[in-house]
Amino acid sequence: MGRKFKLINCYYGEDYKMFKKVNIEIEKGLTVLVGCNGTGKTTMLEQLEAELKDKDIPVLFHSNLKNGIRDMRDKAFFVEDFEFVALSMESSEGENIVNVMGGIAREMGELTRQNMLADELWFLFDAVDSGLSVDNIVEIKENLLPIVVEHNPNKDIYFVFSANEYELARNENCFDVAHGKYIKFKDYEDYRKFILKSRKEKDKRYDE
Repeated sequence: MGRKFKLINCYYGEDYKMFKKVNIEIEKGLTVLVGCNGTGKTTMLEQLEAELKDKDIPVLFHSNLKNGIRDMRDKAFFVEDFEFVALSMESSEGENIVNVMGGIAREMGELTRQNMLADELWFLFDAVDSGLSVDNIVEIKENLLPIVVEHNPNKDIYFVFSANEYELARNENCFDVAHGKYIKFKDYEDYRKFILKSRKEKDKRYDE
């Protein structure tokens, strides 16, 4: 069993329904949100965060678009960590995302320490796989996430990632955002067909 949520369609005042199913359930462990760009992955994450906060459930939400390397540089400037600033300026996009993930790992540890008595912890990630190479994504899934679970044996741990690349969704429980159900992909071709179909459905929705 997981945790149930009720989503809000027309979340930003749109005149169309983003989700075909608004009563959803997210399972424990890793859930990868899938769909083409604009299908509602970020919107779903934002709604999950809002509902969890309303219920005083510990949650960490990181968006690569909102809290990426620029945010990390600002924090480094504030504490006069000019070495990090210089390093980030010389690094590639992927390397900077890895550096940001190191900061996120510390924030995940801090959330855990601050909520030792909590029954569950939630970690929401938006667009973190953009710019990462396959080995970086594998490291996150096989090293970072298991460490969090290992250090919280008596808690229900939820990781919810939005996927932009197949590697994040590979062999994982994926959640079809538009239709509100879990699915799995046999291979990249299967994932590719799903994304293209998702795009057609999104375009049709906009046209209506």
